[in-house]
Amino acid sequence: MSGLIDHKAGMASFLTALTLLAPVMLSSRAGKAAEAGDNPAIQREIEEVFEDKCSICHESDGNAEDEALNLVDNIWLHGGGITDIERTIGEGVPGTKMKPHKKKLTPKQITGLAHFVYMLSRPAPDAAGEPLNAEDGDTSSMDDGAAKPVPVLISKPESIRIHPTAVTLWGPDVTQAFVVLGQFADKIERDVTDHCEILIDDPSLGEFGTDLRLTPLRDGQALVTAKLDGLEARAEVRIEGASGRRPFNFQREIQGVLTRRGCNASNCHGGVKGRGGFKLALNAVYPEEDYDWIVRGGGYQVLTDAVKGERIPRISMDEPGKSLILLKPTLGMDHEGGLRLPGKSGDYETILNWIRAGAPYTENPAEQLRIVRLDAWPAEIVLERSGKHRLLVTATLQDGSTEDVTDQVHFHSNNRDVVRVSRDGIVEGVMPGETNIMIRAAGASTNARIGVIVETLSSFPDLKANNYIDEYIYAKLRKFHIPPSALSSDEDFMRRVCLDLCGTLPPAAKVREFLDDPDPGKREKLIELLMETPEFVDYWVYRFSDLFRVRVGGGTNHGELYWEWIRQSIATNKPYDQIARERLSAQGWGGPGRHFMWTSKRRPIEALVSEDAQVFLGRRLDCAQCHNHPYETRSQRQFWGLAAFYGKITQTEWVNDQIVYDDPDGQEYDWGELGRHEVEFKQVLNPRTKEPVTPAFFDGTDISPAHQRDPRMALANWMTSHPWFSEAAVNRMWGYFFDRGIVHPVDDFDSTNLPSHPGLLQELASDFRENGHDLRSLIRLIVNSRTYQLSSVPLENNLHDRINFSHQVPRALDAEVLLDAIASVTDIPVIFDRTSGNVSGINVGKMPEGTRAVQLRDPVTWPSRFMDIYGRPTRQSVPERNVQPNIEQAMHLLVGNTYTDQLSGEHGRLGKLMKHSSTGMEDIIEEFYLAALSRYPLEQELKAIGELMQNQSPIVSHDFFADNPQRKKVLEDFIWGLISSREFAYNH
Repeated sequence: MSGLIDHKAGMASFLTALTLLAPVMLSSRAGKAAEAGDNPAIQREIEEVFEDKCSICHESDGNAEDEALNLVDNIWLHGGGITDIERTIGEGVPGTKMKPHKKKLTPKQITGLAHFVYMLSRPAPDAAGEPLNAEDGDTSSMDDGAAKPVPVLISKPESIRIHPTAVTLWGPDVTQAFVVLGQFADKIERDVTDHCEILIDDPSLGEFGTDLRLTPLRDGQALVTAKLDGLEARAEVRIEGASGRRPFNFQREIQGVLTRRGCNASNCHGGVKGRGGFKLALNAVYPEEDYDWIVRGGGYQVLTDAVKGERIPRISMDEPGKSLILLKPTLGMDHEGGLRLPGKSGDYETILNWIRAGAPYTENPAEQLRIVRLDAWPAEIVLERSGKHRLLVTATLQDGSTEDVTDQVHFHSNNRDVVRVSRDGIVEGVMPGETNIMIRAAGASTNARIGVIVETLSSFPDLKANNYIDEYIYAKLRKFHIPPSALSSDEDFMRRVCLDLCGTLPPAAKVREFLDDPDPGKREKLIELLMETPEFVDYWVYRFSDLFRVRVGGGTNHGELYWEWIRQSIATNKPYDQIARERLSAQGWGGPGRHFMWTSKRRPIEALVSEDAQVFLGRRLDCAQCHNHPYETRSQRQFWGLAAFYGKITQTEWVNDQIVYDDPDGQEYDWGELGRHEVEFKQVLNPRTKEPVTPAFFDGTDISPAHQRDPRMALANWMTSHPWFSEAAVNRMWGYFFDRGIVHPVDDFDSTNLPSHPGLLQELASDFRENGHDLRSLIRLIVNSRTYQLSSVPLENNLHDRINFSHQVPRALDAEVLLDAIASVTDIPVIFDRTSGNVSGINVGKMPEGTRAVQLRDPVTWPSRFMDIYGRPTRQSVPERNVQPNIEQAMHLLVGNTYTDQLSGEHGRLGKLMKHSSTGMEDIIEEFYLAALSRYPLEQELKAIGELMQNQSPIVSHDFFADNPQRKKVLEDFIWGLISSREFAYNH
């Protein structure tokens, strides 16, 4: 481009042509994105205000467990419409816990909250999609526990089946529920339990209550039969030990009540500091601690194990009925959490009788009753809007026996906009989408995946599965009535796989060759060819240099050695578990030891623990360094047990060529004043107890004496043999080839962030282990799957799917890859120059011409304004790239030298083509389309561009460029439009 004025003048005309090109550009091809509200940022702000100010009483873990969303103290207070709700939030309700918020919240926040609360409280839509009684104050809600009328069965099922089909009920006080499913003509199974007559053939053995639970009366064998319109399904029941006394277990009995009632949820007493001076363990995982807080009282403190305040017991042996643990949840005293425990409930009697009995802890035989695992059935459910389905929850106990605990658990919908759930485990579809129902019992948890669909498919495409990935993906798509998109075109596939395997655009000549090749196996051959190229190695070295935070500059010596170790590992296809072990246990001067050289003196031990758990186990442990994790069953003791493995890391004090090693005498890690860190002592100390910590694995097992001198090697062996390691690895690799992981974000596995395809994740992880943690084998498996090769063009019925991989979702190119792509299209290399920069401690100079951005060893050494504004991470922490568009990118598109100076040049692609008098306009357009988009231009594209050029500068001879510089500027604007398009900037 000769100047900004010329560029802007040409750009204006070319934007007209871009409008004509829109039907074939990516934005049109990808379709309209799912709407997420008028302003997602404001919506998030309102949700955060609701969580902070309102959720203790109104969320499903608050009073909504016993009352509808807009009930406070069992009275309808908010009003039926948005105006009433807004007034209530602002002015409060005298005599209740609902205080005025007009001085605490802005008018915009109050209005937003009113709309948000109104939306949450609306009943599920009817079959036609219209809300029922939305403005008339109707309080119906799936969370209120009230009885619901049985819906009319609109058609007869073709068959029915009952679950469980065979069950043994062992011991007193054990009951069993059954679910009957009907198979209908549209191939959907629906819950028809409420429509069935369920009988036991010998009434002397057991009886069904109004809740459809079978209560055993005596030992024996019986047959349970479900009947519906001439259809029958049977289940065998064996009853043993129906008489006798069940031994008392504090966790099962008392903590079970607190869990079921939501008292130990993270937004109540199970939070970091508890609530109202009363602390309980999240999910009842630490029964001894809970027993102490209840029986002895006292307040919890984070960074000290000293009890806060006076120890006032929560129970009264002299007057059991006046115990705080009963008075507060029954509202006999002021209770911020509202009514949790109705005074005449069985749960109330359980706690009252326990106190009357002297508040025992646990009888010896009762340990066998401890729950070690929960399982939900069905684990995956498909519902129509307003459709309902009950869940059954089975507990596996310490002694290996199982029992139905559906009536003893706490249910919570992760997204009440999609699915609501009642206290007894009946889920109801609200709006199309997919979410999980979290299920918690004392000491254990599980989940069920629920999908709500708009319409059913009359038939599912008969598609070829290239490997087991496709089998898992198709199975779920079929179940959720989501059709997959067609197979991608050869053009799209070639561009996609070259970018994903090598970080490069395919050369125009190779695109022509591939498109003309009639071989049906050419895709597999292309994959194998790409995986043997130097570009493949370069690209994956770049990926893992990002992940392992390789930094050559910034005050680090010999960071190049770290990079070279990664390069050698990728080039030789070193097993990933070996890479991890070498990185975790590294000592000495070179290679992965430089990772600890960068961190050992500059970052505290807890940062090392958190990073390695995130990178190699996919878990984020940060919260547990100061206290037990507020949302997961991960303790502070577990965190510091892992931290102690790093306690001996030492670095020499030499000015140059420092080495890192594990000093046998170790270091002390002192929390210090105001949380500051002091090192170079003798031991790792727990910041709360101030006691020395012995290296211990997550299961509590201490390190063996044989590994005391090399503790990080023991940690590396444990990590790489743990199931989490392979799960995290395959999920991270999957995320590189799709717009999300099977768990997303890829390194944030937790109980509320669950895999979209758990079976596929486990199969991939198992396969990865059995194949020796072979990264290339895993990559080959993924890119050969039809799932990976699906088109990015969505269908009407999968347009809004973002988690089931029914089509490829376009992904913005990384900053480095995008810069290399621009250089590839224009054939003008980027010169990486630090002679004009001020990079402390680094020799100035230039990289050789032709160096790709993905080949740069770290982001500090080679400054680049372009890569910075397009989201290149600095590698100071585990990278989380931000690929969202921003205003700086928009400005750079208009005036940045990458999009101006790079467009043409004597030795660039355009200059070379213009030197040949035989090269016509269509030849140039075709060459740039192949180079940038890996496809030929469409006829309408050629026509639009030709008309634009004819209008700008009439074509009077075959020699299109002779003595006409204006035509060159038009072509430059064409190139600018091409590399500015979403189709170019995204991998699709």
